[in-house]
Amino acid sequence: MTRTMILIALLSLAGLLTQSVALGVVIDTTAPTVSSVTPADGSKIYTNGSSTIYYQMGNSTPLTIRATYADEPGGSGVDPASVMVHLDGSNMLYDCPIQTDTEVACNATAADLFPGTHPVDIYVGDLEGNMTMHRTWVTVVQDSTAPTYANLSIPDGSTIYTSQLNSAGINDMSALRFDYDIVDGTDSSGVVPMSHVNESVPPGVAGAMIMNSSCVKTPDANNTTHYSCQVNRAKLLHLGDNTLAILLKDRVGNLSSDYTNLATHKHYTVVDDVAPVVSSLAADASTISASFNDRQPTGALSTQLAAGIDSGTAVVTVDGNPVGGCSASASGVSCATPSGLAPGVHAVAVSVNDNAGNTGTASGTLTIDPPPCVPGKPSLTLAKGSPSWASMDDYAARELSLPLTVSNVGADEASAVAITGATNTNGVVLITPTDIQLGAIAGGSAAVTTVKFSVPHGVAAFTASFTASASDGCGNSYGYPV
Repeated sequence: MTRTMILIALLSLAGLLTQSVALGVVIDTTAPTVSSVTPADGSKIYTNGSSTIYYQMGNSTPLTIRATYADEPGGSGVDPASVMVHLDGSNMLYDCPIQTDTEVACNATAADLFPGTHPVDIYVGDLEGNMTMHRTWVTVVQDSTAPTYANLSIPDGSTIYTSQLNSAGINDMSALRFDYDIVDGTDSSGVVPMSHVNESVPPGVAGAMIMNSSCVKTPDANNTTHYSCQVNRAKLLHLGDNTLAILLKDRVGNLSSDYTNLATHKHYTVVDDVAPVVSSLAADASTISASFNDRQPTGALSTQLAAGIDSGTAVVTVDGNPVGGCSASASGVSCATPSGLAPGVHAVAVSVNDNAGNTGTASGTLTIDPPPCVPGKPSLTLAKGSPSWASMDDYAARELSLPLTVSNVGADEASAVAITGATNTNGVVLITPTDIQLGAIAGGSAAVTTVKFSVPHGVAAFTASFTASASDGCGNSYGYPV
């Protein structure tokens, strides 16, 4: 900018010079400056060879070239009509939706940006006609090669078991995963994120695909070309054959042939190896019941990873004996408790298969209470057998054996039956210790024991009288002279 001094003389009415004034006039001789250009100087722009797609900082066809500029403070100001964007020196861009005194944005077509290095010239003038030209360079690279992948695990043809499909969440790196490395050219546009596993079933492909939207891509922090997808995040994963097609697309639209080439698809068989859960086992004197659940893997998005309960295989046993007349469904089983079970604790077991042949089991106990007691003295009788010398030694020792049979002639059980003593004549002595415990004797049953006497020489006969004790079912004790 230039400042010029001009002297102006002021005359009086008499024509005499009375005063002079010096005025400063500013003349703008400095052109505006360009502060930024996008794409930046030295940028690479990619095309796929079809002359329809470019990639640079998120832009696509048409590529927008932007610039900002300003005139110096106090200058005459930018003339928007003077602003021009040229490619390769002479190719002026006319599709400029933004062209103001501060910025310009012009669209470049595929015909404007063919492969190679191009100068980008921004022309900006001010209202005094001062013009500046700002040049940057961009290189257009043709990327016609689709990315591919390598080192895929799990290998093609593998069997995946539902017991492998549990996870603690989408970031559980210990869960079963598809891992692979992306292979792209050294001077390529780059792979589009989140587009590595296909979302639909191509025509002619049987089975469900592993869905992109259900698969968590986790690039390794130290290797940005490595991707890891948690298998159980696939909504369409199911038992049987599953088909995996990895879709790789770069930023200029080159698409890997794996998606459409059926010969490159990977096949995995998913097998249910998890037993159903038998729970809530309950058993009492009237009913035995349990619930069934064929579990889906923890954290799985698919609901097609359990074979389902085969209710026809449900078995209920008490003490190892099958219980008949049970009603079974996919949700559980219910049976009437068998009649005639003795009082006490009994073992109960329930089992069921799923449709894949896995067996789930549960066990418990069933307690049958004894019937209510009825107080009353048990009806016991004593029968004496034929006395004998059990051996020559006993004969020589004068030890005579006498069989005794205690019978319960009543209907109720007699508990804690015992022979508690004996009274004998003619000097005969009972040598068997008293308090002979016979235990419980059910109604209509008997217990047998043998006692020995010491018989003095010369005694040909004697009388023996016995005492006994027993309890009823209520615990009441009774004595017997029998």
